[in-house]
Amino acid sequence: MRVISELDMLTTKFVALEQENQKLLVDLQHVSTEKAQQHDELSQRLQQQSQRVQQLEEALFSMRQQASGLHSPPREPKICLPAKFDGTRSQFRGFLNQVRLVIQMHPTRYPTDISQVGLVGTLLTGTTLAWFAPFLEKKSPLLHDFDGFIREFQASFGDTDGVRTAINKLRRLRQGDRPASAYAADFRLLTSDIPWDEEALMDQFRYGLRNDVKDLLLTFHEDPKSLTEAISRAVRCDNRLFERRSERQQTTRFRSEQTYASVVATPQFGQVQAPTPIQFGGPTPMEVDAARRRGPLSEAEKQRRRANRLCLYCGGPGHIAIHCPHRPRTRQVNQVSTINKVDTKPLVTTKNPSNLSNSTDPCDSNNFEILSQLDDLLNE
Repeated sequence: MRVISELDMLTTKFVALEQENQKLLVDLQHVSTEKAQQHDELSQRLQQQSQRVQQLEEALFSMRQQASGLHSPPREPKICLPAKFDGTRSQFRGFLNQVRLVIQMHPTRYPTDISQVGLVGTLLTGTTLAWFAPFLEKKSPLLHDFDGFIREFQASFGDTDGVRTAINKLRRLRQGDRPASAYAADFRLLTSDIPWDEEALMDQFRYGLRNDVKDLLLTFHEDPKSLTEAISRAVRCDNRLFERRSERQQTTRFRSEQTYASVVATPQFGQVQAPTPIQFGGPTPMEVDAARRRGPLSEAEKQRRRANRLCLYCGGPGHIAIHCPHRPRTRQVNQVSTINKVDTKPLVTTKNPSNLSNSTDPCDSNNFEILSQLDDLLNE
């Protein structure tokens, strides 16, 4: 009984220990789960912190670059200095504008008034250099005042009455044979010195245009509202007229090529070709021997054509070279006038010269030899 009771007690303790062990296992699982969650949270936090550190490093790097860029001066563009000014009044304005542009594009090189005046002094020659010398020798206060120096410089070499000069040039300005865009550029340049309103400027601009451009501007139903619109319309009309002239030239050239291609070629030496009869009521065929000169005939060819009573120009029968239908008309007229002026001395003596006056056929056996020799003389 004692053993049984002890065994029951041990069994009870064993069950209690097993229950306690189960509780410990459950607690261990809970702790493992919490640890895993904590580990994941710590990993996420670490990743976020690394990303923030990287962003801060990038921002710091960009700020350092910006700071270095602020401290280093920007690179100035390379600009060629203007040509030296010799006092020519018509070149004064362009020279002064170029000097101002150089100073504007190189502010670190010419930051003070004395450096800017010195720049102008290095670009003077001839009369202007002699004018600048007293300022430098006497150490004039104008050397430290760029605006005052420019006023003195303009009073000596600039146009003192620029408005009147610009108005006179504007009234004489015409488009002529140049494009409307070039005329508009000169017009704009002169209007910068003239205190006229838009209406007066538009009227003067239209007055200087070419007549064909004015005629095409009449197709616009509304008047332009500004000088810019008037210039745009004129340039557009001038471009259309230029395109139309180009089309006409191409059409004329194409027709000339077609006419040249349709002309009958010149017969070769030794070939006989009958003259083309004139077709009344229709177009007359043309020959292009005037465009392509034939070479000189050999003596054998001349003798053959004379023996066969052929034309010395085209080789055709029934006529002589003076009346050849394949010969340019202007040349025929010149040769006929030459015949009238030729010496009356006979070229070939014949036994019976009276036959020449009794026959009217130029290809008669008695006349052909003399006329052929006369043709040969005229062809040479």
